[in-house]
Amino acid sequence: MTEHMEATALALDAYVRHLFGDLANGHRTDHVEAEGLLHALVVDLINYGESNRLDMVDLLDALTQARIDRGGAITNLRYSFRLDAEVQFRDHGAEPHRGFITELKSAGPGQDPECVLRIPGIIDPQHTGTSALMPATRMVPLSTRTAGTVFSASAAEDTITDLLTRLPAGHRTSDTDGDPHVLADLAELSTALAAWSGTQPEHVLQHLRYRAGQIHRTGEDWSSTARRAATGFPNDIAAVLAGEQPTRTSSSSRPDPPRANRHPRQM
Repeated sequence: MTEHMEATALALDAYVRHLFGDLANGHRTDHVEAEGLLHALVVDLINYGESNRLDMVDLLDALTQARIDRGGAITNLRYSFRLDAEVQFRDHGAEPHRGFITELKSAGPGQDPECVLRIPGIIDPQHTGTSALMPATRMVPLSTRTAGTVFSASAAEDTITDLLTRLPAGHRTSDTDGDPHVLADLAELSTALAAWSGTQPEHVLQHLRYRAGQIHRTGEDWSSTARRAATGFPNDIAAVLAGEQPTRTSSSSRPDPPRANRHPRQM
């Protein structure tokens, strides 16, 4: 039994003792009893979350979708990866990067769908086929000082962007100014997201700092999904950090055929 499984079993032991005392058989040996207890515990967890104003609908939807991604019992055989899915490359010889699907395109009947990935900390969007991908290992949940617990890589990306957007404009280009709790959260979140994506914390933070600057300048109320779908990153981070508008490199061509970039250009 893994460490997480044992921790779950101990939590269920405590739940049983608190509500029912000692049951006749015990969930560790009686599958029927275990199923009933798990059902009751999940219902109680949902009620607990809702009573604390947590969005349990989105949480349950995300958990179900993650289960589908991993080929669980409820898998639809016609299912393919969706937009914003957290993925990594199947090929162990490829760079150990993880990211999010930002575009999906059918390549024709019987052909592997094409997709574009956004990898936090890498400038260039990565082009590949879905057959080269697999569901990504989940990021370890991280408790923050200012934004609660972050449970996923996409949530970490959104939280970093939100924290940067909330900082005064004069503080977004410095790691020494601003609320120390916010800065500590930014440091820990960027480190965790970089460890997940296979890049560097400073590269992740620079990318998201630029995106936060765009949101602050436009004043738009972008949704989390819209922010995650953004794929444009600056080619001149030094200019961004100096408060200047980066020079964009125009490109209207797309790689043909799409393939994974095994040596992506990093910051």
